[in-house]
Amino acid sequence: MIQRDLERGLVELLVDHGVVAAGSAALGPLHFDAHQARLRVAAGEASAAHFTFRNPERASALVNSYPWARGYISIALAYATSQGDGVASVAAYAAQNRYDDLRRVLLSATEFLGHEGVRAVSVYDANHAFDKGLARRGGVGFVGRHSLVMVPKFGARVVLGSIVTAKELNVSLGQHFRVDPCRGCRRCIDACPTAAIVAPGRVIANRCIADVLQRESWSRDDRRSVGVRVYGCDTCIDACPVGWRSRLPVEEAPLARWLVADDEHLLMEVGNWYIPRRDTYFVRRNIANALRNRGSLTLAERGALARLCLSDDRRLRREALRTLLAIRWGP
Repeated sequence: MIQRDLERGLVELLVDHGVVAAGSAALGPLHFDAHQARLRVAAGEASAAHFTFRNPERASALVNSYPWARGYISIALAYATSQGDGVASVAAYAAQNRYDDLRRVLLSATEFLGHEGVRAVSVYDANHAFDKGLARRGGVGFVGRHSLVMVPKFGARVVLGSIVTAKELNVSLGQHFRVDPCRGCRRCIDACPTAAIVAPGRVIANRCIADVLQRESWSRDDRRSVGVRVYGCDTCIDACPVGWRSRLPVEEAPLARWLVADDEHLLMEVGNWYIPRRDTYFVRRNIANALRNRGSLTLAERGALARLCLSDDRRLRREALRTLLAIRWGP
């Protein structure tokens, strides 16, 4: 297959799998992203989980990990966030398990290229690649004031991944912003409940609620600041007027069931989350805290918390009792 037909076939495959934006570029070092990561680490603003901040040099130079690579294709897969106030929430990308969908798209694309004799490997949501940097350089989207990559019609409601290839390909899919979509706007900055966005494009990661919810230990302020969130935070994304149509009626998470499910079944449902040490206590802690901040319980949630009060895990007993007492649960 000649290269032009190969590129056309790849674009058709991506469209069939629901990809809303794609772009390609030669594989080169992402000096800007590495420099910004080093600055955030030096200033003590990096996430405690580190992720790509752990090794900016590796994350900015994929050619060191894949010396045979010459180019890459960055893709964006969209999702819809949920509408609803006062509902204990899970970030939409996690609730819809979009990274699993992304993995399947990337697998199909790499298999397609492999069948055509082009060596390829996928990278996404991992410590060894700056997904945002690859997307920006590949022309997939614009980096907004909330520091997230935005694409027309969907805003930052996208998950990102890339296909590293042994041959440089020319792939383009989706629309492009004709003007700066953030010009004169600071909705995301003002909406952030913890003031984590301190300047356009600069986010103090360890203030972000999504990061707080992944920590092993919490302060009293942390417990209050996360509000009714169980995992992740969509606040800055939803504040952005780009992609407001990409919202759906809220679908409540099965919190009562998660509280009392055995570890194996709970991880089957939320195993795509980042959970410290894969200890399901942290999932249940987040749920109990969200219910406490919500200030009300359904009968099923009361029953689930009551069962946790009899748990062998002292940490779970403490969390359940704290929530029940805070809401003045009666006999």
